[in-house]
This record gives sequence, structure tokens and C-alpha cells, in this order.
Amino acid sequence: MTYDVAVIGGGPGGTSAAITVARAGASVLLLERGAFPRQKVCGEFVSPESLHLLRSLLASRSTKEVLSRPVEIRSSRTFIDGQMIATEISPPAYSIPRYVLDSLLWQEAVAAGADCHQQVTVERVSHNTTGAARFALESARGAFLARTVINATGRWSNFKAETIKLPKGPKWIGLKAHFAEAEIRSHLELHFFAGGYCGIAPLGNGQINACAMVRPDVAKTLNAVFRCDAQLEQRSSGWRAVTEEVTTAPLVFHTPSPVADDVLLVGDAAGFIDPFVGDGISMALHSGAMAATSLVKTGYDARPAALRYKGEYARRLLPAFSNAARLRRLMSLPRITRWPILKMMRVPGISEFLLKQTRVELVS
Repeated sequence: MTYDVAVIGGGPGGTSAAITVARAGASVLLLERGAFPRQKVCGEFVSPESLHLLRSLLASRSTKEVLSRPVEIRSSRTFIDGQMIATEISPPAYSIPRYVLDSLLWQEAVAAGADCHQQVTVERVSHNTTGAARFALESARGAFLARTVINATGRWSNFKAETIKLPKGPKWIGLKAHFAEAEIRSHLELHFFAGGYCGIAPLGNGQINACAMVRPDVAKTLNAVFRCDAQLEQRSSGWRAVTEEVTTAPLVFHTPSPVADDVLLVGDAAGFIDPFVGDGISMALHSGAMAATSLVKTGYDARPAALRYKGEYARRLLPAFSNAARLRRLMSLPRITRWPILKMMRVPGISEFLLKQTRVELVS
């Protein structure tokens, strides 16, 4: 069988794409190398501008219930250089564990009619020269044929390395675990320290998510991360771990690349946005839907779809990456240089304005 679309990767970007094209009537193959449910290193912060799309994706009765009683986050507090920057989040963001979210989106892809397979690792994607299929996907379970391919495999994968090399620059580690806390705070907290930062978000049921990005020479475990900041160390002393710690590496920033050899890249496969701005899940959901829409509108013709998607990505997503990178560089300035800038960010409305610049441009 030749599929109209093959999607590699079952995270938010891959399932967003698979659901969108399946509902449009396409024959869709969705392959995931892992198994659900699973933990992923993630802040688990679903920003407001992605909620409308998420609701449309989780449309069946069995999946949309997760959005009926959400854990809302209406503000954040950023701690850096002894200063606290409060930012209002309006409308509120949602806090949804990836353990739950990814499984629900996968169920929705199955319900939409996609041919979904877990524990299938795609080892290579090559061009097919005969028949209607332009691409052949090679795996231990055999080959799959497709007219078009969407790569949603994350930052690095075994076959993506053939065309995209690891960029130069600092290599970071991501770490995450859930903890029980006696007194849950309703806001998001970001604690910056030399060589990294840690975010804390409420999950409901007396639990919080602690997620950090840190240089490996600074810390390699969450306990070591907590010791990097006095406030964080004090607060975490009363926590009890309720999940195992999960890690991911390397985390490397590079210029987003949404297309590679007529394959459409979505989510972190296209570009890794600075996690502290809290828009990674949103980027994945929106880029997956954008890639799928480009395929539908071009009749599943790989080259025109790639060109259309590249243009939409540049218009709607690239500005957010650029602005997030500017904020990262600001946070990396010497302390004496960034002090007056941070003080200015404490003026009401300034931090909200800066945060808005890191968001996806929504279609009016």
C-alpha cells in the first residue's frame, strides 16, 4: 500500500499532523518508535494560543474530557539575579502532563482513521523512483511507501543525522520529574542560575512538575540542579518524587529548518525553541497542523507542499524563534549589564509584551 502521508513520530507535532490529514480524507501512516503512555522531558506548559487548536484535535468524547477541568496557570514568576519578575498570563495557560497528552492525541489519531503503529523505528527515508510513492521508509518491520513524509522525530534521530549535522555551540541537558508538594502554588516559577534554569509548574492532585535545562558541567541530576539556587534548594527540600527522573541530551539551538529534501519537519525536528518561553508544545501542534494543511491544499504533492509549508513557517513561526533567541542572549549577558534590563522588565506590561513576541502568529 502507498499512503498519501507518512508521519514519523507520535508526539504532539506528529499526531497533530496525522489527525489533520486523516480528517481531510487522506490515507495516513503514523509510526512511533516508543510506546504509550510515556514520560518526556517537557515543561508540560500548554500556552494559551495553542488551546483552540488542541481542543479541535481532541474532539472525541474519550479525549476532550481532559480539557474540561484543566489546571490553569494565570501568572509566572521569574527569579534571576535576586530580582523577581511577575508576568500575567491572560488568557490562562494549561498544565497537562505529557504522559496524558501524548496518549490522548495518539488515541485521536487512531479514531481519525490513521494507520498507527508503536515501537517501530524508522531507520532511513529514501526517494522511491517507481510508482506513485515518492518515498520509502525503511524499518526493522520492513518498508513503507508514501507520497509525502512528515518528520516529527524530535531534535535528533538516527536517520535525520544523514542530512542535518549537530550544530556547533553549547550542549545542554534536559531533566524532568514530578514531585508531591504539601502546599501547591498556582503560578509557574522559573529559577535562573549560572549555567541553567529550572521551571516549576503545578499539575494538580498535589503534584508539581520540575523541569530543568542545564550545562552538563554544572549539573547532571535534578538534585544537583536544586542545589544551584538557594530558593530552589529550600523549596525542594520538602518534595517527594512520584515519578522517575527522565533526561534528554543534547539540547542545541540552531536556525529552524522546516524542510529537508521535500520532507516536512515539524516540532523540534524543525527547530528547538528556548524552553523557558513555554511554547514548545504549541510550536509542535501548530507546525504539525500547518504541514498537514499544506499537503492537503497541494494534493499531497511533495515539492509544492514543501514550498507552501516553508513559507507559512517563515511567516508564522520564525519570528517567535528569533525573539526567543534574543531573550536567551539577554539572560546570558554579564550580570552587571543585564541588571538594568531586568529592572525595566519589572515595569507592569513589559514582560507580558516580551512574552507575546515569542508566540505563534495565529491565523485571523
